[in-house]
Amino acid sequence: MAEGGSTATASPPSQASPPAPAAAVAEEEPRPWGDLPERVLIRVSGFLPRGFDRVHMACVNRRWHAAVAPRPWGDLPERVLLDVSGFLPCGVDRVHMACVSRHWHAAVTGSEQPDPPVLPPLPPQLPWVIFPNTEAPTFYSALGRNYHRLGRLPPDLRRARFCGSSDGGWLVLALDSSHAYALYNLYSHQRVPLPPEFETPRGAVFPLVVRAATLSNPPFQNEFMVAAIVLVANRSTVAFWTMYRGRWFSGGLGPLDVTPQDLIYYGGAFFFITTDERLATFWPSEHPDGGEVIADRMDYDMQQREDYDDDVGFVQGNGQMRRYLVQSRGRLLMVVRYIYHDTGTEMFRVFRLHVTNPLGNAQVPPRAHWEDLGDELDGRMLFLGPGCSRSFEVAQHDGFQDQESMIFFLDESFDSVPSADGRRLYSFTDMGRYSMEEMTSEPWPPGDRPTSSDNAPPTWCLH
Repeated sequence: MAEGGSTATASPPSQASPPAPAAAVAEEEPRPWGDLPERVLIRVSGFLPRGFDRVHMACVNRRWHAAVAPRPWGDLPERVLLDVSGFLPCGVDRVHMACVSRHWHAAVTGSEQPDPPVLPPLPPQLPWVIFPNTEAPTFYSALGRNYHRLGRLPPDLRRARFCGSSDGGWLVLALDSSHAYALYNLYSHQRVPLPPEFETPRGAVFPLVVRAATLSNPPFQNEFMVAAIVLVANRSTVAFWTMYRGRWFSGGLGPLDVTPQDLIYYGGAFFFITTDERLATFWPSEHPDGGEVIADRMDYDMQQREDYDDDVGFVQGNGQMRRYLVQSRGRLLMVVRYIYHDTGTEMFRVFRLHVTNPLGNAQVPPRAHWEDLGDELDGRMLFLGPGCSRSFEVAQHDGFQDQESMIFFLDESFDSVPSADGRRLYSFTDMGRYSMEEMTSEPWPPGDRPTSSDNAPPTWCLH
């Protein structure tokens, strides 16, 4: 009994909740931070912008230190190397990465794995700019934005003059002053000798000088033909060559009446553009008597553009107009380059071939004219060179959005000055990129590029 006569009653003890099963506790408990997977730790470290924070992260424990602390580049995990290689858009950069060490080569190529990794496909490869030099030729990769040494070239090729290029790494080379020519592949190092002489339809034989050349398709894959703008007996004309022919030969209807400036293989035929902007086409075909392949000629009935005379009068005496043929989006373009004696390249204009009367009667040539495309290329980049001009879509190349409506051009002059050691030095100064929208040009490629060489001119390497 309590004091004061009151009676105290004890309340029943509260019943405790039954403990949760051990398995349920394990599922609900967060994973200890120290046990995070290594790839998660590497990703987290990559989001830390300050090196001081990364050092602190590496000091948490031994496991975190092993995951995120700097390690020798040669020991990078295969997964990391594979990811890095996938971000390289230029094929030559991927090759160079695979050549760093055996570990890197095995990671990138999968040569030691039962299921080799699949790298992201390369975008369409932009042309390389080859800077010729008898001692140390180099090239610039627009995709990789780097200069590289062009190694493994035999001595006679280092002294050669570039006459043109074609897809698959093929170059047309003038080997020496005795009219020796060859096709050469930069990748496989295959070589195809070309004859030094030209035979007229009447059987007369002359030595020739190749100014520009291109191929119908890469050698050894299918039958192919080489077409060229050549100098024969002090006259500029066109010439063709196929395998097993002992000499270059002319196309049908004899030589052109006007000097040709550029050529392209387009739609199964070779197109030549002349100084008066007319087109002559040559179609490879078999001789009616069988055996040899010939080039049948067909000329367009070209309607001269209205401002042609104004253009000619504007540059006459002050410079020259250089014309290029480019295939783009299934159509044929003509690009006119305005080069002035004092200032070099000042402007470009782009035209598209419009055929108003297609070929229907072999006796009546098709009628066509050039349409001015104005100051936009509609998402395209143009790379210009004799016999090797190409068009590329900006949308297919990440990081090239600022290159839209750009024209990339090379120095094609043979202006030279004597060097201290008696050699001739050729200039690479009139080359760059031109904005169609702003109508201005700037030097290109960027960086410390060669500005002269003892061999000329530069050219594109097409992939």
